[in-house]
Amino acid sequence: MATGLRLDVSELGITPTSSVVGIVPYDVFINFKGSDVRETLAATLYQALSAMGLSVFMDYEVSEPGDNIATEIENAILNASLHIAIFSTNYAESPFCLAELSLMLKTGKTIVPIFYDVEPHHLRLGVHSVYAEAFSRHIYSSEKLQEWRMALRNISFYSGYMITPAGDEKKITETIANSILKTIRMVPLLVARDTVGLNENVDEFERSLLEPLRSQKVQIVGIVGIGGSGKTTLAKAIYDRYFSSILRSSFVFSVRDTEAKTHLRELQKNLLEELHLKYPPFLTVEEGTSVLGRCLRNVRVLIVLDDVDRVDQLDGLLPAKETLGSGSLIIVTTREMDVLTSWGISSIYKMGMMRLSHARQLFCRHAFSQPVPSEEFEDLVEKFLSKCNGLPLSVKVFGGELYGKSKNYWESQLDKISRILPDNIRQCMKISYDSLDQEEQEIFLDIACFFIGEKKSLAIAVWNGSGWNGEHSWQVLENKCLVEIDGQNRIRMHDHLRDLGREIAIQHSPYRLMSQGQITNVQTITNVQTRSQETTLIRGIIAATTQFAASSAHGEFPRCSFHFQAPFKECMELMKGVSSLKLLAVTENDFTEEFATLSKELLWVRWFDFKHSNLPPWLSLAKLRVLELFDASSLNGLWEDNANLPLQLRELRITTSWGSSFERFPSSISRLKYLKKLSFIGYLGEEFRIKRLPEEFCDLQSLELLELRHCKLLSTLPIRFGELTNLRHIDLCSSEELRMLPDSFKMLRDLQYLDLSGCRKLRIQTEILENMTMLQKLDFSGCRRLFELPCHITKQTYLEELNVRDTCLRDVPDTIIQLRKLEKLRIGSPLLRSLPATIGGLSSLTCLEIDDCLNLESLPDSLGHLNRLQYLGIKLSAIMSLPKSICQLRNLQTLEISDCPISELDLVSGNTSFMPNLKAISLTKTYLSRISISKDRCPELQTLQLQQNDNLVEIEILPGYLPSH
Repeated sequence: MATGLRLDVSELGITPTSSVVGIVPYDVFINFKGSDVRETLAATLYQALSAMGLSVFMDYEVSEPGDNIATEIENAILNASLHIAIFSTNYAESPFCLAELSLMLKTGKTIVPIFYDVEPHHLRLGVHSVYAEAFSRHIYSSEKLQEWRMALRNISFYSGYMITPAGDEKKITETIANSILKTIRMVPLLVARDTVGLNENVDEFERSLLEPLRSQKVQIVGIVGIGGSGKTTLAKAIYDRYFSSILRSSFVFSVRDTEAKTHLRELQKNLLEELHLKYPPFLTVEEGTSVLGRCLRNVRVLIVLDDVDRVDQLDGLLPAKETLGSGSLIIVTTREMDVLTSWGISSIYKMGMMRLSHARQLFCRHAFSQPVPSEEFEDLVEKFLSKCNGLPLSVKVFGGELYGKSKNYWESQLDKISRILPDNIRQCMKISYDSLDQEEQEIFLDIACFFIGEKKSLAIAVWNGSGWNGEHSWQVLENKCLVEIDGQNRIRMHDHLRDLGREIAIQHSPYRLMSQGQITNVQTITNVQTRSQETTLIRGIIAATTQFAASSAHGEFPRCSFHFQAPFKECMELMKGVSSLKLLAVTENDFTEEFATLSKELLWVRWFDFKHSNLPPWLSLAKLRVLELFDASSLNGLWEDNANLPLQLRELRITTSWGSSFERFPSSISRLKYLKKLSFIGYLGEEFRIKRLPEEFCDLQSLELLELRHCKLLSTLPIRFGELTNLRHIDLCSSEELRMLPDSFKMLRDLQYLDLSGCRKLRIQTEILENMTMLQKLDFSGCRRLFELPCHITKQTYLEELNVRDTCLRDVPDTIIQLRKLEKLRIGSPLLRSLPATIGGLSSLTCLEIDDCLNLESLPDSLGHLNRLQYLGIKLSAIMSLPKSICQLRNLQTLEISDCPISELDLVSGNTSFMPNLKAISLTKTYLSRISISKDRCPELQTLQLQQNDNLVEIEILPGYLPSH
């Protein structure tokens, strides 16, 4: 690509090595001949990709004579996710272009060729090739020239883009950019397993409100209903149905709560980032609104705004309808009809109650763990259903409350709700609350006011520090369906139950209010002070730095853990004398030494925008159980005074989005005998500068979770690291300088989660898993020096996920069949030539991804034995045909094939061909000439997506079947 470069290493023989310290990972690397296309096609493509928010490496400025930036280019190639090669008339004259192309192929990553005024056959150096003459003038070694010839020949068979100087360059670059962006889309959402009748609701929604997306109309639709009616569940299902059809998509959960926690400006930034839109910095909501409008102009998007409760949230997150790109779909869920109509949304879906048959099935699943009632309870079930009146949450909560109880208990509860349910459905929730003992009620109120959306372990640590049995009480609440855990182990509580808890906190007498600590606004604090001198019993403060609207008439607050509708310092002036505050979340500008008395009894501190180099000496750490410092870019140490150590600390979490000068842990960290979780996480590619851990680190005998993400300079672990025998979770993602694990590492017998992804220089010892038998997730992706799996991999009988993508794995052993619980397998290696037949014996496998296996030419017939397989993805391989047994995958839902020389897809032939659950097929850049599909064999197929299959001449769809494209 680079005119003006001087690469003098080994006759331009660049070899794939690990990246250097501090290198920026790029999304795309562009290889091109500068004098041909620098100012035209290459520049246009660079601008299109950059406008999408992608990081692109291109030698845009011509280097000065004598510059040698071989290392910069080499690492850009190695770190890029995808490569683009622009083959122009004079391309082969440049040894730099040829050397880069050779290295690109060696990485095994996706290469997108663009043939600019040349034909693919020119790359094969035939007699009449424009490239043959250029090669005749090169003076490099015969070995090097042969390497470059093979590189050109190999790439000539890739599916790519043909462009002529007279063609529409802008249009083709947009097509290329959109195709590349699709590879980094978000994953679909997961809808709860116990939903009943959901598909019917989605179908009704589509029939009544949505026009087909191919109509290209911009559609903004609202979903309104009371809490617990299933608005979010319906929105998630609709999102999943349309997700694959729209390139840019985002689901913004709980706008009301999230906006109050992070400010509307942060929501605007998050939305722009999830849509992969490049945007200029902005400081105010008003500026953010303007930026959103410009960035979304004429852009097709799928956006869901969940649980909106104010019109200004829509003003800040949605541009005018007429500015959006054709075919955009916006969905807004809310409890307030006025929010939708005031903003001009007229297409509104009103959530109704569940059908009796669906309510019965859902109720019985929770009350009996089966879809039908036990015979002796049939009459009682019908009576309960009539009282629940089809509200999904009521059905679910009461079913859980009655699980395993006697008939007499059922009758007593029925009598109780018979007296209160007609007046207010909220009282249904109150019954479950009343069944809790005092400690359980305390924790229920804590969740409602503080811990929704927080990690369960964090809350447990705080509750235990309060003298409560947090785990036991949690189990009681969970069994009663009052709380639940999401896929990220975060606490969730339904809106009804959250509001119930907050209302109970408000309605207590001041004495009760203070002993519970659920203070809700400045007026409440004032009332408490005038009636009592016991303000020292206030439990927690989640501070706001801006003025928010007052609570609504329904007792709702702008967010789940928001307790002051006034700036922090104004509230603090009213609370002087408070000495037993337990929970505190503040920003840097709010929390200063003048409020030091607040910290004496603190159990949990969450400090945003932390600007100190160390923890300030006036902050009392003595009783802390959880300490979180966010955006701690100035941090270079922890505590200055060893007399003020957080000896009771259970969790320490520190993040940076701007880099950090933090380099080492103090030796006194060994005194934190109760520390269970330690997380140092760099976001947006930023890093901590930790190079090694002190030997004293190995005295943290209670440590269960260690996260050192994006600590790129980390080069060694302590020799005694294996003495941390309580470790269950290790994440060393992107420790690019880590070369070896200590021998003691294999003593971590109870390890369940190990992430070494992106450890490019790490040599993984074959015996490293020798004593481990409890692993559930193992991630070696990006470990470029992994040539074979550890020899004890087959001892991991609990392993559920194995990721060996972007490695140099030579083979997969036959013994992989012993991984009976393996659910997800991701494989990618340019050295892999075959998969063992025993892979068909992985009876639990639901997801199989084969990526960047350039030498893999076939798949074993045993693939058809994977009875639970739901997703099969084959990308960038040499596979020419699929085994016929693929038609026996009865649970397969998605088949995705791209960048493979497969010539035919036949889902019709064979007596055993039957794929009753197949819903989507995606075929991109294949050699397919014929596709055969049968409605009888694939009755649920909804989507057939075809892109850049240039050889395709026939699609046979048997009568009566017409999938959407």
